[in-house]
Amino acid sequence: MSTTTSPLSINAFPAWARLNDVQFDTTQLAETEGKGLGLVAKDSLTTRTTTTTTTTTATTATTAPTTTTATAPTDVANVSTQGNGDVGENPRTLLRIPHDLVLSAAAVKEYANVDQNFRQLLEVAGQQSTRHDIMLYLMTHLIMSTRGHTGPRGCASSPWTEYVKFLPRFIPIPTMWAEDERALLQGTSLEAALEAKLSTLTREFDDLREKSSALAFWNSLFWEKDTATRQDWILADAWYRSRCLELPRAGDAMVPALDMVNHSHRPTAYYEEDDQDGVVLILRPGVEVTGGEEVTITYGEAKSAAEMLFSYGFIDPDSAAHELVLPLDSMPDDPLGKAKLHAFEGRPTLKLSRTDAGLQWSSPFAYFMCLNEEDGLDFGVLQDTDGERQLRLFWQEEDVTGRAHEFETLIEGHPLQQVFKLRVVAVLHELVSTQLMHLGSDFSLDQLEPLRRSGQVREECIRAAGALRELEASVLEIAAERLDEQALFRQHGQVADQLMTSIWHLQTGIDLLSFPIGWLRPRQMLGDFPRFLTPSIPLKLTKRLRI
Repeated sequence: MSTTTSPLSINAFPAWARLNDVQFDTTQLAETEGKGLGLVAKDSLTTRTTTTTTTTTATTATTAPTTTTATAPTDVANVSTQGNGDVGENPRTLLRIPHDLVLSAAAVKEYANVDQNFRQLLEVAGQQSTRHDIMLYLMTHLIMSTRGHTGPRGCASSPWTEYVKFLPRFIPIPTMWAEDERALLQGTSLEAALEAKLSTLTREFDDLREKSSALAFWNSLFWEKDTATRQDWILADAWYRSRCLELPRAGDAMVPALDMVNHSHRPTAYYEEDDQDGVVLILRPGVEVTGGEEVTITYGEAKSAAEMLFSYGFIDPDSAAHELVLPLDSMPDDPLGKAKLHAFEGRPTLKLSRTDAGLQWSSPFAYFMCLNEEDGLDFGVLQDTDGERQLRLFWQEEDVTGRAHEFETLIEGHPLQQVFKLRVVAVLHELVSTQLMHLGSDFSLDQLEPLRRSGQVREECIRAAGALRELEASVLEIAAERLDEQALFRQHGQVADQLMTSIWHLQTGIDLLSFPIGWLRPRQMLGDFPRFLTPSIPLKLTKRLRI
């Protein structure tokens, strides 16, 4: 990816690459237009075979940001695991990185076996996740390389001790933006996610300091003179999130040199592991790259603008992924709210996507949160033979534990199915309308101009935030219109009939749906019903019915 200022000039990189057996084949690192550093072809490149290519988007579990109310984009292994179909004759290798340079979970453990001090740090403050262990490794080498900690009191050196000197000290992802720059994201889907991420990073750094201060070596290296700072930890996280790949065998890993290859919506190369567990960059079949042209990969074809900005610091203008994800809170007065969150086992969200086919939305938790005890939802506690207590979920007296994501399907066939869907639409419409109103708060370029001139707000942050706000506003506006249409249709159409029919049946025992078509329908008999049950009343009819 593109880089900004680093302590060591990129002119020194070829020497490091030769020393560590990184092989460039008719390619080299050079400045690219609008992207900073990238990989370019020395000569024209082509392949003789044309095949169908495939890209599988990498998805890995992550612990940050972790919150029940904020939804953040995935922040590890954000570049796709890439491959091709039948490559046929002699695929063109552009770059080869040996296995011992790949920074993975296994590599961190191997380093701990070599360096006793790092092993102690890993034992007391690590072994939480691959991300966390790699960040400890990066933090260690960052401090060693930039603070002059060498000699007998330093950790064992590795190729990464020098490589981190080539890495930028600023990456334009929002966690590294200044406070005034982060304010540009207010009202976007990244606002809550960014706040949660920064809180997580602060908590992780404080935890690292508390646990490692008791170790004499690390107290001297990191803390006695405040050598290691929270900003260093944020930088290590930024390196990891913006440069980490998911490899088929090595898993989440950082790969020197390959992490300098930029993204394109129309990539010309892909990467994979070779038979020696090294990593190779290969020209895509059927692709031609002229001399001086940039060689690119894809960081993920289906990533939203928010995900791209959150992890890489830019928004791909050519991406067709126009979507956003909003956090969805449980109802504050719901007595089953905490139990629902526990049973759901995931972040409650609303995903909105705009495509050529129109707007699509998905929110499994919304169907769950809009159901109540009166509808047939229940919880129970089961105690097994070992004394362990388990929360069980029931719907219509059937045990549906582990199926909390399936209530859109589970409510099918219920007499009040359309009423349940009306509740969902009402909840989501309110969420979207609130978000749209929040996004519409003041964002004036004229007001930002003094901050830009004084250097308090960077131009690239203004452009990125503006692009995100514009895209998300367009999706939210369409979503609000579509949900409003659905709410009106359900409130005054089939739902009203179904609601009146169900209530009449409950009160009289008479099933109106079995009557001949010519008989009166429910809404023609509203005079026999209490006033609060008429469809002209707002969606929240009564607390008892919870409609």
